[in-house]
Amino acid sequence: MEMSVKTPRRQDTGAFLILIFAFLLCGVIGCGSKSGQAKAKQYEKKIEQYFSFAEQEYKKLKLDLDLGGLYLKYGQFEKLFAAFKNSTTDVARQALAIAYYKTGDYTDALETFEKAGTLDNQALYYFGKTCEKLSLYDKAMAAYRKISSGEFYRLAQDRLGEIEKAVNSLNISQIDPQVYKIITQAPLPSQYPQAGALILSCDEKIEITPENTQISTLHYIIKIINQRGKENFSETKINYDSTYEKVDLEFARVIKPEGTVVDVGRRHIRDVSLYLNFPLYSNARVFIISFPEIAEGSVIEYKAVIRSNQLVNKKDFVVSYPLQAADPIIAADFKLSAPKERKVNFKKLNEKYNNFSANLDPQAQNGGNSVIYKWQFKNIPQIIPEPNMPPDCQVNPQIMISSFNSWGEVYQWWWGLAKDKIKADQQIKNKIKELTSGLDNLKDKIKAVYNFCAKDIRYVGVEYGQAGYEPHAAEDIFRNKYGDCKDKAVLLVTMLSQIGAEADLVLIATRDNDNLMDDFASIDFNHCIAAVELQGEVVFLDPTAETCSFGDLPVGDQERRVLLCSGKGYKIMDTPLYPAEHNLLKQVTSIRLNADESIAAKKTVFTNGFYDQTQRYWLIYTPPELIEQMLKEKIQEISIGAKLNSYSVDNLNDLNKPVVLTYEFSGKEYLIDAGNLRIVPQLSGLDTAVVAQEKRKYPIDFSSLDSQETDFVINIPDGFNIAHLPDSVTQDSPWLKFDCQYKKIGNNIYFTQKVLLKKNTVSQEEYPAFKEFMQVLAKKVKQRIVLRKK
Repeated sequence: MEMSVKTPRRQDTGAFLILIFAFLLCGVIGCGSKSGQAKAKQYEKKIEQYFSFAEQEYKKLKLDLDLGGLYLKYGQFEKLFAAFKNSTTDVARQALAIAYYKTGDYTDALETFEKAGTLDNQALYYFGKTCEKLSLYDKAMAAYRKISSGEFYRLAQDRLGEIEKAVNSLNISQIDPQVYKIITQAPLPSQYPQAGALILSCDEKIEITPENTQISTLHYIIKIINQRGKENFSETKINYDSTYEKVDLEFARVIKPEGTVVDVGRRHIRDVSLYLNFPLYSNARVFIISFPEIAEGSVIEYKAVIRSNQLVNKKDFVVSYPLQAADPIIAADFKLSAPKERKVNFKKLNEKYNNFSANLDPQAQNGGNSVIYKWQFKNIPQIIPEPNMPPDCQVNPQIMISSFNSWGEVYQWWWGLAKDKIKADQQIKNKIKELTSGLDNLKDKIKAVYNFCAKDIRYVGVEYGQAGYEPHAAEDIFRNKYGDCKDKAVLLVTMLSQIGAEADLVLIATRDNDNLMDDFASIDFNHCIAAVELQGEVVFLDPTAETCSFGDLPVGDQERRVLLCSGKGYKIMDTPLYPAEHNLLKQVTSIRLNADESIAAKKTVFTNGFYDQTQRYWLIYTPPELIEQMLKEKIQEISIGAKLNSYSVDNLNDLNKPVVLTYEFSGKEYLIDAGNLRIVPQLSGLDTAVVAQEKRKYPIDFSSLDSQETDFVINIPDGFNIAHLPDSVTQDSPWLKFDCQYKKIGNNIYFTQKVLLKKNTVSQEEYPAFKEFMQVLAKKVKQRIVLRKK
């Protein structure tokens, strides 16, 4: 810190301190003849003593600025904050701002720098670094350019060079002939009409060291074909856990069509928290590279290294390598090296979709003290999405690698992380007493505890493993009132154990991840839930699903093989796939047709299962004005110009009961005029969009089973009689059951349609028959009621 205040007394004290520290420094660096650790310790102790002497002298002389400079120089930031907290001088504010920067408080550092008046060179340098941390690169560059001399000039110039690298004067052919060759030999974009970019080279290496660390290297060369590719690849994001991992960018650049190179400068790189507002997960970070001057025909290239100083379980590793991507891969190389004594297990998935002859078996070679496993691939086609196709993990050929040898090893590792977190403090016990007061039935108590954890503990959507595998303590989650999946599950299991329920933590891979395989131990889980034993049955509970009732599960949790963990050991079980009747959407509409052909109508929507989860979520998180607007839009489908008279919602905040939405409306027209005839809008219907394709490469995936029921009651006035009432239709198939019924009783027409889905997948082989069934059925039900005016 450059001090500008001078007094005779200060100069005398300063000379005294210079002599002290010169003497001590000489001793520390070895100017004297004595050596050895004991002597070094003595000097260290003397430094502390003389620091204390200097501190006392400055205080006695009331030289606050010098005292602050001493604290700043020797990293005594808390003392500096205390000394300068009420000071308004520029020098004091500069010292404070630098201290804020060095303690990682960049927001306060920026605010204090901007209040500090004219900054000296040291302050300008740290002001620039503060702005960099906050991604204020223009401000940072302006600060560095003001430094014209002194020790900070060179440092400032280095930072300027890092922030904004100029266009390289050399061509890529001169910089890297190998990359130039890859680019010039790239296939023509016209060969890939569905692609947005071509991944010319994908080179990935993973090294497992004898010290149980991991070094992962990524080197990508990608050619941008069109606007879609530009949108998809203008930024690259690398997620990492800052507790154990560090990302180093060796280089990133844009190669223009003519071969000139634009290096990515510091201003185009961000390293930010994924969950800025949740301090418990501050270790989950993302390293973002933004490529400047990217255009159609240009190539982006980057090479990054992710270093992990600790493996899972301190000795194990798991790798998943999917072959295909959303764009074609022209060449891909993957290499894994591991110590010779380390057993490595391999598993190949989705081989039936490997119709491009990729060899998924590794080539092993001796690497001295390690074994190197290599794969090389050429011309991997892109995955072209189809409507209702399965998740990528079910159709993308994939290589799974794991050093875990059994599920017992996985359990021992993870239960060791979780078991000590399942403890209830007094606050948790008090809350349980409050929740279960007056409840005698164990099931009711479990429901009350589950409802609290689901609704009142805010869920932070951190994917399992993204912010570490170790959950936080139950008392921390209860106190903070937020948590990720494993944290909410730990709190739920903790509270359930206090009411005498046997509960387990459950590691689960949801539908977008590879399902647990009994013969291949891994940690490819992305979620954590809970399970409780009730009347001899296991009930799975997902407390992250705040609108999911007890006894229900989100679709992504259903039909999954899972690992249950408790103090008694582990079990592998399956979560249920709920039957179609469980997931019910029932809509009941009553319409009174008036003599002038206007209508008065009422519609009630009943939901259960995942329909209830979705409806409840929409009604809770949508502003009432928007709900009303959407209902107004909906009733226009029945009557043009219809008016919404009222709407109501029952059981919205009671997870023990399904949500019921009711709305009433009126309209001036409903029937279609056809001379003396009036046609009622079609009541029955079947969506055939799912069979629009001639053939499919992938199965149809409905995710779950469901049932839908539509009921109409239409009251006909005396001035009309029925000219035509459609026939009822009942059709059954291996995939779904369809039934629609028309009846006339008195002045009322009753219509009921029920569609029950029997299978949640339709294979490619079944698709032609399924398509024919749907189209024939859709034609049969395309009928309307016709009325005649008397």
